[in-house]
Amino acid sequence: MEPSKVLNFLPSDADDSGCVLLNTSRKYVKLMNFEEEVRAHRDLDGFLARASIILDETAPALDDVLKRMLHHMGQDSHTAEPGCHFEEFMSMLFTDAGAQEINAHLVSETIQGVTATATGVQYQQSWLCILCNVKSLQRRHVCISRLERPQNWGENCCEVRYVILILAPLKMKSTKTAMELGRTFGTLFSDISFRQKLLETKTQEEFKEALVFQRHQLTAANQQPAAVEEEEEEEEETDPHSHKPLKWKDFFRPGRGIYEDLCRRLPLYSSDFTDGVVGSNKTVLKYMTTAIFLYIAILLPAIAFGSLNDERTRGEIDVRKTIIGQSIGGLIYSLFAGSPLVIPLTTAPLAIFISVIRGLCDDYDLDFPAFYACIGLWNSLFLILGGIFNVSLLMKLFKRSTEEVIALFISIAFVVDALKGTIKNHTEYIPCTPFR
Repeated sequence: MEPSKVLNFLPSDADDSGCVLLNTSRKYVKLMNFEEEVRAHRDLDGFLARASIILDETAPALDDVLKRMLHHMGQDSHTAEPGCHFEEFMSMLFTDAGAQEINAHLVSETIQGVTATATGVQYQQSWLCILCNVKSLQRRHVCISRLERPQNWGENCCEVRYVILILAPLKMKSTKTAMELGRTFGTLFSDISFRQKLLETKTQEEFKEALVFQRHQLTAANQQPAAVEEEEEEEEETDPHSHKPLKWKDFFRPGRGIYEDLCRRLPLYSSDFTDGVVGSNKTVLKYMTTAIFLYIAILLPAIAFGSLNDERTRGEIDVRKTIIGQSIGGLIYSLFAGSPLVIPLTTAPLAIFISVIRGLCDDYDLDFPAFYACIGLWNSLFLILGGIFNVSLLMKLFKRSTEEVIALFISIAFVVDALKGTIKNHTEYIPCTPFR
């Protein structure tokens, strides 16, 4: 968005102390849509036909830069108008017209690019578009000046490299006003990569070519074939990462999510296993170091939680069974998922779950291995049904706070277990008496 600023300076009302009144108004202006608005292309074509471009301007002050731009437009045969002296328009660009005794310059109307942030509005300070309506003009005029080095012209203009001066007749159609022309060039210069490309141009022809290329980029950015758009919309319906609102019909398309997962993953299935080992981009050393790191990072939690499960299940699930089960599960998952780096780990919630299951088996005199196996079978059945009916779409409803609440619960559970163990040590074992 670009804010348009209109500043009215009232020097005639100045009191003895030199105080005057300044009226400031700002409004947001929409970016020009080069795909839908034909006027944007006509504005740029008109500028390219009568281009007024100044490269590597050395003047340090804004007044001098504008005087140079007005002089350039007056001397250019493509932009000159009979009976018009562009140098006389200088006083119209500032608010202190008629106040010769006050040495203060405020640009009357400008357009700048802004970005809304959490702390306020951040200005794009490398370019400045100045607008002016002149009654004596017959047609619109645009002049672009690229400064040799960034200039500091006050607040929100600390590193200006481009100045865009737009002059327009006072009475024009609503689509041909200075504001509409400013929208066109403001949209072009709002792209930081485009401004960087303009710095690399050496001649006016290269500068024009960069403008034409940027117009093409803005025009083609939002153009997509209808079939591609429909395909993307269909993919978003079953994509858990899309921002599309959930609908009931998304859950009544059995197997749709599994089918689309296969379509996305099958072309890349083999590369997930071969990248890093074969091909021009192979890095065997990184492959081996990563494998060793993952081996250690996976083995240590398995030993830690395996010993915890061994204690809570009284040997039914020990460290050896934990490592073997995790190895089998990891191999099967990686083969079917096509993502060998996704490793299912034995985690803290699973350790707490096993402890709860062991407690239920003790309370109701149930066989723990059989009961635990039945839970695994039912869990597999529910996962299969969830995959068929796209239940994974519900994951977009869970935010970071949900994960933090679960992590807090796990932390509290382990802290309680640690306190129980500490109390048990102090109650069952008598403290040693001091040695005398």
